[in-house]
Amino acid sequence: MSRKPDSEAEFYLHQGIQLSHGCAYEDAIMSFERALQSSPTWHEPWYFKGMALCELQRYEEAVQSFNQAIDLRADYPEALNSRGIALFNLGSYDSAIASYDKAIKLRPTFHQAWFNRGNALDKLGCYEAALESYDKSLEIEPDYSKSWYNRGITLSKLERYDDAIASYDKAIEFRPHYSNAWYNRANILHRQKRYSEALESYERVLSIKPDWHGAWYNLGNILHKLGRHEEAVASYNRALKIVPKFYGAWYNRGNALDALGRYDEAIESYRRALEIKPNLREAWYNWGSTLYKASRYEEAIASYDQAIRLDPKFAKAWSSRGTAFRKLGMYAEAIISYDKAVQHQPDLYEAWYGRGIALGHLGHNEAAVASYDHAVAINPDFYPAWYSRGVALGHLGDYDAAITSYDQALQINPNFPEAVSRRNLALNYTSQPELSADREDDPQNELELLPDSSDITTDILAEPYNS
Repeated sequence: MSRKPDSEAEFYLHQGIQLSHGCAYEDAIMSFERALQSSPTWHEPWYFKGMALCELQRYEEAVQSFNQAIDLRADYPEALNSRGIALFNLGSYDSAIASYDKAIKLRPTFHQAWFNRGNALDKLGCYEAALESYDKSLEIEPDYSKSWYNRGITLSKLERYDDAIASYDKAIEFRPHYSNAWYNRANILHRQKRYSEALESYERVLSIKPDWHGAWYNLGNILHKLGRHEEAVASYNRALKIVPKFYGAWYNRGNALDALGRYDEAIESYRRALEIKPNLREAWYNWGSTLYKASRYEEAIASYDQAIRLDPKFAKAWSSRGTAFRKLGMYAEAIISYDKAVQHQPDLYEAWYGRGIALGHLGHNEAAVASYDHAVAINPDFYPAWYSRGVALGHLGDYDAAITSYDQALQINPNFPEAVSRRNLALNYTSQPELSADREDDPQNELELLPDSSDITTDILAEPYNS
């Protein structure tokens, strides 16, 4: 049982509290211990010592100190709540909940204990129960912005994104400069592809906290998706000024520079990303794609090889590697790469298309047609495959089928002069067979397809608050 302190103990207690207010926690603990030397059965020094230990992240000692306070005063909701926080920080979520429950039993209107209980339930993945605790906290204290904020995070985990936005809006209503709430709100809007609204939210974040690298990064990601690549590069530059080793920003900066056709700068950006994270397969792949666009095909192949070394089943890298070999006129090597691509991803229609082109260059037109058939079965609107299929059928002398294939291409893309020209040529051969007997084989007529860039524009999330 807690006993009334003597005057010396009271002096040291108040001294310790003042030192804690000044963040001098080690000195504060010494003062609380001096108070306990005078009055060892007084609960308050044990409690405040536990609070100071928590500030120093010495949570196991804090739990012991709170236990002493609770042993001396059983009806001590503040100590039970604070013990719960220390247990939470030790990862003992069930024990933390038990402590919060005792605090709430003693004081049902203890909104911070309800809030902290929600945090522990969220950590255990009990999201619906966590929401109930946050709601209880808000019934008692409707303007408690932290509860609205953490409630938004839990709703996001349940994929109830509109409800989460509404919760962040309430947090902002009570705390207009709540940067974390603006930030996570923006991330949800970004995920929902509501880019203009997301931009506004990120801009609000940066007006409050201009040194938040994650906000600059996510802002850059949206600007890039909106085709505002120059502004995206500027945003990534701001993120990198704050955190120079932010590999994601170097990587996505490379993507934006690639989109601007600034290939040398893009390559340098990918190189910087890979200095920091050498096993980033997407950076190796995109580096290869940029080298390809710069007509540096051998270097592109070397970069694709690095991506494949990291992930031997990376179908897009195999396919783009095949296309680079094709541009070098190495058709057999290209086919081997395309075969690997469709082995790992049978629905990769671009690989089937490229495989058909390579087969056509080797004069294997029947096999080329079969490859194009795979491509259009997967993506019937992929007009380059219909067109190239027509070319291969023409080489086989099947002009009626070639015309049908060109018609399919023109139905999808009426503004396709190459298909019109080829179709007219096939019609001439159909009406005047003697022309086809005398003609020289023309080369494979392929459409240029640039390799796609891989994208890892991932939102950086703000963490929940704990009391």
